[in-house]
Amino acid sequence: MSTTRIKVSKSVHLAKIENQNNRQVTFSKRRNGVFKKANELVVMTGAEVGIIVCPQGSKPYSFGHPNVNETINKYVGEERTPSPSDIDDKYVQMFRKANSRALNTRLSSLQDQLDFALKLKSKLKQMNKNVESQQEWFKGPIEKMNYTEASMLNEGLEDLLLKVKNNGTERGYGYKNGKWKAE
Repeated sequence: MSTTRIKVSKSVHLAKIENQNNRQVTFSKRRNGVFKKANELVVMTGAEVGIIVCPQGSKPYSFGHPNVNETINKYVGEERTPSPSDIDDKYVQMFRKANSRALNTRLSSLQDQLDFALKLKSKLKQMNKNVESQQEWFKGPIEKMNYTEASMLNEGLEDLLLKVKNNGTERGYGYKNGKWKAE
């Protein structure tokens, strides 16, 4: 009989924390956690976020993107005329988007080139292994070669000798009676 463990979350009793120091520490940690989550939401979705937290008897804390006041005014209904810096920010954002599109296109192209080069490298390695395995037969001693291997070696050496003679002739040397002579 197999047993499986089930993860059960603890239930937390919600009540006001009576100790003032503990309450302040808990407030700070929870506030930072909420602001961090709001920032993640902004980064991942591009949403506009505005949060105001007012503890008892203390100054209010706020978090907003792009700005708490702008976000609140936008949704409360108080439209304001855009300032020159807002217009500049708009063009900066447009430039960033266009630039990021161009960079993404270039990155994609470079990635494709890299993939092609890696595939080519893999194919060349395989071809090199095939060629090396085909040339292994002549690395052993001549005495241990069979007839087919010996005849292949003979053909290879005759081809090599012919190439050497042709190369020497092209460079102005003649080969007679086993000796090279300048012509």
